[in-house]
Amino acid sequence: MAEITLKQLEYLLAAAEAGSVTGAAAKLFLSQSAVSTALADLEQSLGAQLFVRHPRGMSLTAVGREVVADSRRIIMGIEEMHESARSSVDSLAGKLRVGCYSSLAPVLLPMVIDDFLRKHPRVELSFMEGDQKTLADSLANGALDLIIIYDYQLHELKQSGAFTLTRVYASKPYVVLPVDHPLAEQRRVSLRELAPEPMILFDLAPGGEYFLSFFQLEGLEPTVRFQTTSFEMVRALVARGLGYSILSQRTAISMSYEGLQVATRELAADIPPLGIATAHLSRVRPTARVRAFMEQVETSLALWNGMHEPR
Repeated sequence: MAEITLKQLEYLLAAAEAGSVTGAAAKLFLSQSAVSTALADLEQSLGAQLFVRHPRGMSLTAVGREVVADSRRIIMGIEEMHESARSSVDSLAGKLRVGCYSSLAPVLLPMVIDDFLRKHPRVELSFMEGDQKTLADSLANGALDLIIIYDYQLHELKQSGAFTLTRVYASKPYVVLPVDHPLAEQRRVSLRELAPEPMILFDLAPGGEYFLSFFQLEGLEPTVRFQTTSFEMVRALVARGLGYSILSQRTAISMSYEGLQVATRELAADIPPLGIATAHLSRVRPTARVRAFMEQVETSLALWNGMHEPR
C-alpha cells in the first residue's frame, strides 16, 4: 500500500475548496505542478479518481467527497492531538516522575517535595532512589522525567548529548569522626593524617571512586576497613568508633540512628566542591512540571546552603 501523507490531504482540501489547481496553489503559496503532482499521487495511492477535471476547474467525484470528509476529520484529529500535547506540556497538573541519588534523597527530597506540592497540589509526584547509572538508564528509557545526581564522572552523559545537565549546588567534602577521636580536636584534618586510620568508605557509585581519588591525587593509600552503600550505615559505624569517613552530603543532625554522636570536621585539602545537578532528556522539551521542580530544587538547596556546616 502506497503511503498517504498529511501534505497530500491538505492539498486535497485546498483544491476542493478552491475548485481548481490554480486556486489551491495560490492559497498554499506553491506551484501548480506541485499541487497537481500531489493530487495525482494521492489518487494513485487510493486507487480512485477524486476529481473530474474541467477546462475551467475541477469538481469532486462521489468518492472524492467521501475522502475530503475523511481528510477533514484526520486533520482536525491531528490538530486536537497537538493542542492536547501542548496543554500537557504546559500544565502544572499531571504525572511527574523524579529520580534522586540515594544519599541525597533523604536529605533533599522531603524538603523539595513538601514545598513543591504546596505550590502545585495537582501534580501527581512519584520518585525513586538509586545510583547514578540506574537513574540515568531510567531517564533514558522514559521511566523518569528528571533526575538529581552528583555531577562527578558524567563524561558519557555529557558527551552523548542525550542529557541536559544543570548544576544547581556544590558541596565541599568533609570528614566524619568518632567524637573521642584525637583528630576530632582539630578544626581541619589532612588526608595524610587520615590515611593510616581505618576508613569507612561510602561506596555507592560513583561515591567510592570519588572519595578514594582524593588520596590518589596526593600519592596516599587509605586504610579501608569497611565499605557500604548506605549513608546511614557509614555514620553508624563511625559513631561506634570503628573508623572515620569522608562524605559530601550534610545533615542537620550529627548522630546515628542509635543516638550516638559523630564529629564533623573540615578536610584540609584543595578539593573542588562536588556539584549537584538536575538532568533531563535533551530531545524532549521539559514540561512545566519538570521546569517547576528544577526551580524548586535550586531554591531549596539555596536555603540549605550554609545552614549545616561541619561542626
